[in-house]
Amino acid sequence: MLSNIEIDSRYLVTDTGTSDGTQIKYYFEGKWYKVDRYGGEGEAEALASKVMELSDFDSKNYVHYDEVMINGERGCVSEDFLKPGESFITLYRLHSNITGQDPAAVTSKMDYDDAIDYIVSFVKNNIGLDIREYLANTMMLDSLILNEDRHFNNYGLILSGDKPRTAPIFDNGKSLFVGNPRYDSTKTMAENRKIAFAKAFSGNFTLNKNYLKDYCTLNFDKDKIRDYLRTCDLQTDSVYSRLYKLIAV
Repeated sequence: MLSNIEIDSRYLVTDTGTSDGTQIKYYFEGKWYKVDRYGGEGEAEALASKVMELSDFDSKNYVHYDEVMINGERGCVSEDFLKPGESFITLYRLHSNITGQDPAAVTSKMDYDDAIDYIVSFVKNNIGLDIREYLANTMMLDSLILNEDRHFNNYGLILSGDKPRTAPIFDNGKSLFVGNPRYDSTKTMAENRKIAFAKAFSGNFTLNKNYLKDYCTLNFDKDKIRDYLRTCDLQTDSVYSRLYKLIAV
């Protein structure tokens, strides 16, 4: 049974930066709490961070999420990844602040490889940071869990004096078909995979991950992941069951 935490409404942070609406978030005692909107987001967040943990990916490179009940509703919790004196900015906000343009509108007119190169060059030229490894690792994760919500607000940077760095990988809740109304549990995972689309660059997960694969440092340990998933609920149509079947495809 998940633990329940009661949080007063004064700690509510309304997030309107998502691609498909508003999600209820709270910031309380140095932690972020997110309430499920579709059902399953907290579970998907926890599983995504577990996948990276099992693959010995450096914990500083991703946000660790745990499932929790928030005021009686399912969701997840994570630690604030900012240190004192640091600030966070999304790629969307960075681009729009400097150019006055939505990066999605600009890159949508480009081929996906040119779009990736454009964003890499934009960040390098404006704040001196090479984000190829960050993009490569995030795209690698998204290709495994089929994250359909990796828009430019779900890539971010941390600004701290003259030493900016990439944010840890965060916001993986709309993965494994969570929130996808076209998902059909009676179909095979190979069939369902066809209705999952990536964001930000190409709609094809494989094209995105392969373009920067030489910079990727996230190497999945699929044997460990399978062993872990076998200890989870694989009888019902849970995100654990979906990932187990996806790995087998």
